[in-house]
Amino acid sequence: MIKKLQQKIVIIITILLTVAVVVVMLAINIMSQVRNNSKIQRSLEILADKNGISTILGFDPYRDEENLNADSFAVKIGANGNVEITLNGNTNTDSTVLVNYANKAFMSGNKTGYIGNYAYLIREKSYGVIVVFIDVSTIRQQNESLVITTVIIGGVTVLIFFGLAVSLSFWLVRPVKITLDKQKLFISNASHELKTPIAVIKANADVLEAEIGENKWLSYMKIDSARLGELVDELLELARLDDKSGHKLKFEEFNLSELVLQTALPFESRMFEMGKKYETDIQPNIFYKGDISAIKHILSILIDNALKYSDENGEISVRLYMRSNKKIIEVYNTGIGIPKDKLDKIFERFYRVDEARSSQEGGYGLGLSIAREIVYRHKGSISVQSEYGKWVRFIVVL
Repeated sequence: MIKKLQQKIVIIITILLTVAVVVVMLAINIMSQVRNNSKIQRSLEILADKNGISTILGFDPYRDEENLNADSFAVKIGANGNVEITLNGNTNTDSTVLVNYANKAFMSGNKTGYIGNYAYLIREKSYGVIVVFIDVSTIRQQNESLVITTVIIGGVTVLIFFGLAVSLSFWLVRPVKITLDKQKLFISNASHELKTPIAVIKANADVLEAEIGENKWLSYMKIDSARLGELVDELLELARLDDKSGHKLKFEEFNLSELVLQTALPFESRMFEMGKKYETDIQPNIFYKGDISAIKHILSILIDNALKYSDENGEISVRLYMRSNKKIIEVYNTGIGIPKDKLDKIFERFYRVDEARSSQEGGYGLGLSIAREIVYRHKGSISVQSEYGKWVRFIVVL
């Protein structure tokens, strides 16, 4: 639980800060792009005003707009169809190519835009039309460099934030961890303390029954003390599973097929008495390395759960099979099932889908939590599928 809480904190903080970094980086690049485009447009206008003649060399968009591009040219087209080309700076491209650039500009239908590495502007003059071009390859390189730089800085920043989020998560969950540790200690101590008085009550009830005979009050006492004993046992089991340092599972190779069969068979008599259809489909000779008693406990929980919550004359089945080197156990039963909105809560401690029925059946909402903890300790997974009002299936993958 603590680890999941830490993971959520780290994910949330990292996502929020990553979004903030991305927004800032995008804003920087967009503002730079807009600024450069504005300066390029201003320089085109100045070049057009001067009929394509640049008197100052070395265009730099981060300086004064008057500092025009040395690599620029203009194509003037007179009213009589005469074409005149003005070259500035280092532009030494063939005149035919330059005229083609001008034709492309006219064909685009836009007064201004980009063709290759050139920005252009079309301006009508008294003598005809002038098309001015400025080489913007340097500006584009600067924009690309800015993008690369911001991506690198942004990536490093996100990594730093991730490290800070991890450190911060430990600090944030510390009070929760302390509270949970105290809660677990209390449950463990209280459960141990309750075992003795419950055992005494059961023993005294048996003695009284032997002396005075059957009595409904003694029967109620014995039933309720038995239920309390089951609850205490489940609480102790959870406490042992939570205390990973003190409760070590004993892993050994065993025949999982035989274990499933041995655990499932004793339920047949109960199924028969309750008029339920019970089937087992167990693939033979499946071996697994794990804690035998813990795996048996999982099976008992799931089969008992199916028995309790199946409908009258319902169907219950237990399957074991292999798929892609995975050992899969399925426990199915017909019945009321589980609503979709509650499937993700079913493994939470003390959670019960139907409070009234759970009370009648004697459930405390701990069995599935215990099963999940045991499965996780075996590096496996447990899930549930259900069609509400019809059936439910628990799937354990080892």
